[in-house]
Amino acid sequence: MPPFKDEHILIIAPGSQVTLAQLGLPESFTPARYRFPTRMFPGEKKGEYEPYKIRERRQEIKLATNGSDAPKEDVEMKDEDAPQTQEGTTNTDEPKTESTDEPKTEGADSELDGEKSEANGENSQTVEEIFYEEDVASEEGAIYPMENGRIVDWPCFFALLTHVYNTLSPPFHTPILLIAEPAWSLRDREALTQFVFEKFKTPAFSLMDSALAVCYGYGVSTATVVDVGKDKVDVTAVTDFIVNEHGRGIALEGCGGDYMTDRLLELLGPKGFTREMCEQLKRSNITELLPQGTPLPGTAATARQDGNHPASGGPEGVNQPRAQNGAGENDEDEGVLDVAAIVSSGDTSEFLAQREKEKAGTKKGADASAKPVRLPNSKKEKATFQYQEFVKLEPEEGAPNGPGRFIRQTRDIEVSVERFLAATPKQKTGERLSSGFLEDIATQIHHTILAVPDATKRSDLWDSLIIVGNGSRVKGFTQALLATITQMFVLSPSGTIFTSEIPSNFSTPLHTGGTNTPAPQGMPGPMHHPAGHGVNPLLVAATHSNNTAAPNMPPGTPSMDPTFSHHRSTGHSQTPTSVKTIRPPEYFPEWKEQTATSTTAQNPPGLNGPGGPAAGGTHRGMEEAVFLGAQVASKVIFVIDQGLSKGFMSRVEYNENGPSAIHEYVM
Repeated sequence: MPPFKDEHILIIAPGSQVTLAQLGLPESFTPARYRFPTRMFPGEKKGEYEPYKIRERRQEIKLATNGSDAPKEDVEMKDEDAPQTQEGTTNTDEPKTESTDEPKTEGADSELDGEKSEANGENSQTVEEIFYEEDVASEEGAIYPMENGRIVDWPCFFALLTHVYNTLSPPFHTPILLIAEPAWSLRDREALTQFVFEKFKTPAFSLMDSALAVCYGYGVSTATVVDVGKDKVDVTAVTDFIVNEHGRGIALEGCGGDYMTDRLLELLGPKGFTREMCEQLKRSNITELLPQGTPLPGTAATARQDGNHPASGGPEGVNQPRAQNGAGENDEDEGVLDVAAIVSSGDTSEFLAQREKEKAGTKKGADASAKPVRLPNSKKEKATFQYQEFVKLEPEEGAPNGPGRFIRQTRDIEVSVERFLAATPKQKTGERLSSGFLEDIATQIHHTILAVPDATKRSDLWDSLIIVGNGSRVKGFTQALLATITQMFVLSPSGTIFTSEIPSNFSTPLHTGGTNTPAPQGMPGPMHHPAGHGVNPLLVAATHSNNTAAPNMPPGTPSMDPTFSHHRSTGHSQTPTSVKTIRPPEYFPEWKEQTATSTTAQNPPGLNGPGGPAAGGTHRGMEEAVFLGAQVASKVIFVIDQGLSKGFMSRVEYNENGPSAIHEYVM
């Protein structure tokens, strides 16, 4: 098989709302060039689909039956060889024309004039014609083939892949890399493999797990990937580039970005907010998730903090002079000089110059502090965001009904502290009180990491969190999730840390005034250690629990022989002592830009979807790191490795083994 080229590789990453695609690998990996909405519309025939909404428009057209449109009688062509006179008429017909046909010609002319006038008046004919036009701004009747990461409509999903393939129009020798969702079953992978090989005739095909692609994008082999989508969350533990299927959190419903939109609608709905307004508010820069325990602006705690802040200027925003001894006097009177200090210094000129500098600095500082202080968003009780809506223009009177035109309208809307409560538990009448979705995500992370068979990897998984997905774009999402995990599961590094995982042959000591009861000193025994120096004996026992038993000791008693002091504890595997996130790579400058570099394909502006006002101009950062990892992996398996490690399935292998063999090549 000839080697593949970078410009021929096709990458497709389908999602529940947006499908990312790109043909070719650039020198420096960039965000996806094309963003297709994951939806199709039913076509004219059953089983056919269209990328746009096709509307049927009927228009009446008037056809005027004037003289030019009226059917003409056949004219008999005369023989050219007949003899003619100088006037151009034949000799035989000349007398007949002059004597008998002249009065009939006048009558015929009058009848013809009457027919023309009648045609111009009452004989106009109206015909109804049918026009078909694409309504690119409509979502009416759209079919979404994926829900919560699962494929629910296979014919529609195949039509979407065909639409993406035809739009990018790759050459014949093009390998395809498809990013697989965690919710896809083995049968789903086989069906996709069969469709790609039979429909696109590709020479090579590879399926890659989305969590593994994120690890490729970050350049790490072990990590806990938290993918926050539209209405679901996937939590995956990856150890040494191997996805741990046991305990994996797949498509947790009610934990995605729609939860925050629904919560904002619950809070702001009584104030006249629509769901579209809440969606744009969630994506704006004034919506923020504050860590637990942070006071909201406008509360008493925030007022005390602002009043005590030296730069806040008190509740009125005006600097208050510092008081001494309960009085409002300044530290030093400007008009009074300390004569004793001048005399003792020995240099009067230097003393006076220093005093002038101090006075100038004091005045300068007072002028600077008198300027208004710009508060951060987390301390503003009210903030404003721009709401964009698209309004369809009505056609003018008398104008034909053509395609609809849209204009963008922008208006400012003020929001109070509700913008900080997007992650709080929902409270609806008649339903049980739900816990916050951050708590649900934290619980699933804890369960997924504890399900990893290798206990020595669990602490690394806690220190290698990767939070991706467009649902995590809300400001402060990562910090709020880490604060929730810390509050729920992280064990504080205190004295009790060493007694949380004591071997079962030791009983947990009771509370004795804050310290554990030490063993009797001065006598050798299982609790004696020569290098202890007063260290808690249970700590010594726990750190040497895997040593062989000492002679003359009961079975199961850990040995305190100094020869086994080289044993190192594997750390806490049940409860974490720290939680950290992995820093994204620094060598992809295109992923740091604050403006969208991708091309919106097949989606008009002004919709609540990719390419709309909420998506255009937003930061395409590492939330879509799955596509960055797909580019890195495709470079490795298609160009560098070229199939030596079975990173992809070739056409020959498909013909020999069938679609079920894809499980041997899946990544």
